[in-house]
Amino acid sequence: MVVAWPRLSLLLLLWALPVAAQPADSVFASPRNSPLSWPRLLWTGLVHPLGMFTIYAERTELPRRALDWFTNAERTFGVFPYAQLGGETGSGGGVRSFHSNLFGQGIQFEGFYVFSRSNRHQLQARYRDPAIGGGPWQWELGGGFLRTDSEDATINGVAEESELFRLRLEQLDLRAALGWRHNAGSLEEYTRGFSLEASAGYGRRGLDQVEGLPLAGDAFYGLSRTLSLGWIGGRLAYDSRDYASPQTTLSHPLNYQFPGRILHREGEMYHSFRNLSYPEGGGLLLLGGELAWGEGDSRFVRLEAEAQRFFTLFWRERILALRARLDRVHALGSGKVPYADLPALGGSQRLRGYHRGSLRGEGALLLSAEYRYPIWDTWNAFLFWDEGQVFAEYGQVEPDRFRTAYGAGVVLRTSRALLLSLRVGHSAEEKALTGFSLEQEF
Repeated sequence: MVVAWPRLSLLLLLWALPVAAQPADSVFASPRNSPLSWPRLLWTGLVHPLGMFTIYAERTELPRRALDWFTNAERTFGVFPYAQLGGETGSGGGVRSFHSNLFGQGIQFEGFYVFSRSNRHQLQARYRDPAIGGGPWQWELGGGFLRTDSEDATINGVAEESELFRLRLEQLDLRAALGWRHNAGSLEEYTRGFSLEASAGYGRRGLDQVEGLPLAGDAFYGLSRTLSLGWIGGRLAYDSRDYASPQTTLSHPLNYQFPGRILHREGEMYHSFRNLSYPEGGGLLLLGGELAWGEGDSRFVRLEAEAQRFFTLFWRERILALRARLDRVHALGSGKVPYADLPALGGSQRLRGYHRGSLRGEGALLLSAEYRYPIWDTWNAFLFWDEGQVFAEYGQVEPDRFRTAYGAGVVLRTSRALLLSLRVGHSAEEKALTGFSLEQEF
């Protein structure tokens, strides 16, 4: 050992000399090529690309440009990846696309496709000319295909208390519609008005049970078979949501950024854009009906009626929103109503706090109230209270048969339309049912 120590010291000195000859990065830095510098080099390798990207994002305003890509209401074309959590097919992914000025004629196209595990698919598309020849008439062609056995699908529910069942549905719908509105023109999005629509369609429904006790009875007409249907219908609506009387003078110049308002001058009058994603006043009245017939004993009439009203409370943009909706199907003569066409409650739009399709019957009544208030720019929060019940006859509608759901949520929107709604609902069925929606009925 006495001889070995000098040799070891000499080796250490020779190993350290090349390192000592190179200047260190700083007083506190580890010498280059030293094992002590490896953690720093590793950390730099991980963080440096992120830092360079941050600098690039700041210089090019990347966050603003990315937000503009998704929220720019003036864009005429877009193709986006699309993810779905829950919904008809369960969680899945796909693509969404739109074009708002096909052939330079203002013709619109929009559609999306979602694929989920277990061979579940959903496809929807719509082709629409909103102003035939620039006039008050419009027409559209639309269709959708759905194949699902997801627990979250509208068709599933409860046959009796605590008796759950799960179905597999394969559904195809094709639809054509011709519409008219009296306020067509440059002020259509700024003025209230009446609209009429006539429609016709064709559909197929294939329904099978995959889980639960065997189902039977007229309430599940169409089970274990495929039905074809045709229908004709119409709809009348009066829409004054977010309408404000035009003004001859303004408190600020027209180029002033009015919070939440888009102004348009025509003649000597200034008109306010009607933001249907966040109405501050006015309302909507809607009446509709369809006559359907098809294979076997499928013959029925489908009716709908809805009223919405909005009030500004205390301060601007603090909104009380009220809604009442009735859906009803009537079998004609000895005809029957396919199970997949019965009105339902539950899900992201109707009786939130209950799963989709939890309640189903020949009739469905829904009452809703919301308090909406802004939290930042185009973000707003809301508190909601829903009451709903299903029934077979109007005489069965009673106050003590209503199901209650309440909760809260947050909405992200542009100055013209809703982008995303997140919510948490509570009911007798679910303590905290979370979900999101890309659509807005109310």
